[in-house]
Formats: sequence, C-alpha cells, structure tokens
Amino acid sequence: MTSRHLVRACVAIAAALSLGAGLTACASATAAGASCDQSQKRNMGVVAGSTANAPVTSLPSSAVAQLEAVGKSNGSVTVVVPSGSPQVMGTTVIGSTAQDAVVCQNDQRTKLTQITAYINGLKASAPEVDFLGSIDQAARNLGSNPMGVLVVGSGLQTTDPLNFSASGVLYADPAQVVSDLQSRGLLPTDLKGVTVYWSGMGDVAGAQKPLTIPARSNLAAIWTAIVKAAGGTLSLLPEPASGAAASGLPSVSAVPVDAVQTKTDWTHPIVIRNSDLLFTKDTATFADPAKAQSVLGELVPSIEQNGQQVTITGTASKDQATSNTADTALSLKRADAVKAALVQLGVPSGLLTTAGVGYDWCGWKSETDASGKYSDALAEQNRSVILTSAGVSLCS
Repeated sequence: MTSRHLVRACVAIAAALSLGAGLTACASATAAGASCDQSQKRNMGVVAGSTANAPVTSLPSSAVAQLEAVGKSNGSVTVVVPSGSPQVMGTTVIGSTAQDAVVCQNDQRTKLTQITAYINGLKASAPEVDFLGSIDQAARNLGSNPMGVLVVGSGLQTTDPLNFSASGVLYADPAQVVSDLQSRGLLPTDLKGVTVYWSGMGDVAGAQKPLTIPARSNLAAIWTAIVKAAGGTLSLLPEPASGAAASGLPSVSAVPVDAVQTKTDWTHPIVIRNSDLLFTKDTATFADPAKAQSVLGELVPSIEQNGQQVTITGTASKDQATSNTADTALSLKRADAVKAALVQLGVPSGLLTTAGVGYDWCGWKSETDASGKYSDALAEQNRSVILTSAGVSLCS
C-alpha cells in the first residue's frame, strides 16, 4: 500500500470511530520515514461545551494552538462538559503511532480537525454550570508532563461551592473565596505545576446581564486565586467569545451584576482588555472611539466614589522585541489616551495619573505556544490597561 493510499485509509478509519471511545492510531505498513516520537507525550484536560447564558462554544485560534501542540506530542485529551453535573466524555488520543513521518503528520492534522469539531459541538445535558468540578475532573489524566487544562466558558459557575448566582459572590474577596474552599477541601487536587488556559471568561449571552469591567476583573481575580492556591497558573486567552447562546439548553441561573459604583473593590487591580478598548495596532488611537467611551464610562462612578488617585498603567506585548523602550513608550501613550477619555467623561484630571511598563512587569505572560512557537493570539493577552488605587500593585 502506498503512503497516499495509506493516508486515505487512516482518515477513513479515524472518521468512523467515536471520539468518546478514543481514536485508534493507524500505522504505516512500512517504516519509510521517521516514526512518530512517543517519548514526550503531553496530555491536556479540556472543559468545554455550550451552556445557556453563554455564547455557543467555538474554539478560538489560541485554544486550537494548544490542542495542536498536544497532537504533535502524540498526547491525549480528556474532555469534560461543565454542566451542573460535569459530563466526563472520555479520554481521546489526538496524536499518532504511525511509523511513517508523512502519515504521522496527516494523522495529527486529521485528529486536530476532528477533536476541534467535536468540542465545538458539545452541549450541556444538565441545568446550571460547574467549572470547578469540571476542572478537577479534566485534570486527573494529565500525567507527569502535562500540556495543561483548557477551559472554554464564562467562568460564572452557578452551583455550590462557588455559586456566583448567589448575591454578592461575584464581588467577593478572592482570598476569602480561596480560604473557604481550602477549609472544606474543595480545591482541585491535580493542578500542581499546571497552566489553566481559559477562553471567554466573563463573556456572556442570553438572559445573563453583561459584566461590567470591575465585575469581570474580580471574576478573573477569583479564578486566578483559586488556580494559584491549587498549585497552578491561570492564563486568560485573549480572544473574546461573542454571539448568541444555543437554544434549547438546560437552564442556567442568571448571575446578578450590580451597579458599578456600589461594588468596585479597589483593593485589586481593574484590568481592561485590549479587545474592549480596541486600540489600532501599534498606536494609541481607539479604532472604535464610541465603544471605548462606553467601556470607560462604566468606570466613572467607581473612580469618583473611590475618591483617591487612580493610576492608569499601560502594558504591551513583547512581540519578540529585544528592547522594551518602544513598548514602554507605546503603553504610556495608551494610558494617556484612556486618561483623556475618562476626563472627557467627567472624571477630575487630578484623580488620574498614568504610567507605562511595556512588557517588563509582574503579570507578563509567555507569548509562545506549547510547541515554543510565537503566537500573536497569546501576545494579545499582554496588551491591556490596568487601573489601580493608591498602594495597590499591578499583580495584587
């Protein structure tokens, strides 16, 4: 059998197999090229599936890149749907054991396409949402050299012990949330040294009221603290989730989103994503000034209520630069642009000061994917504007 015919056979066999039961690798009849390297397998847990009150699941490029790296290592993924009762869908190999390099690469590409389509098609089968329990389940088969855990969803859990639909939980002190979970032995147990890649945190649809910038920031702070307490690191993937929720899904309770001026906790940084401000690339100009003003308008009552000087700090991606000089200058200009917009919205200029740190700061995250390749999608997570009150650090 030729390599071309073998590739066709492999694809046909893989397509006929159930992902829930796992994909059986197809081996070459001859060892015409280098075999697939099985010595550095890296596994990943995936928490994903469409739920009510959140956009339909659609893996962004940065998430697909993580799965691609798993496949290239010939590893596997364990998939869990974050229903109110987590649905463990099984563990699936997305690499190959072929003894021919060309067949191996085709196997990996085919299985990446299959697993992406499979995940995008998953839907919750039970009411409410449980991210904490789902992460715990997804992390149980990672092995000694894990690729990480990929989570897709809003992060608005609506089941105990982290029920954000209960009044005030969305604005709770992250340290207190962690303390409560620790005291009850409810933190995930398999996240030591693991990176949790999260896509779509805070992005909602359907009956769920959109989160304000302070609410989104506190939600991220809570999950960051939980993952850190469990021994891992949280990395928020940059692409926002958008669109409508799928119809006909089990119900999910709406999380109350209170008025900004009554619920902003200035003991933590307030992070504004670049995808919310939409700066034109390599400039300090808003691509959509009306949208930027709408986003920043949410912060006006909060800043005035705080009554203390707020520092607006711009951060930037490294983009493989060897010097931080240009990035520091650009990030400062973006901070100045945000200040000017807030002043125009009525914030006294004396309550605002600006700074730019470029990519040299405590919260900078790697801009290379799991295979070591630079990713502009991952670099996007380092492009932000952060507001802090007096005495609060950028990484509090």
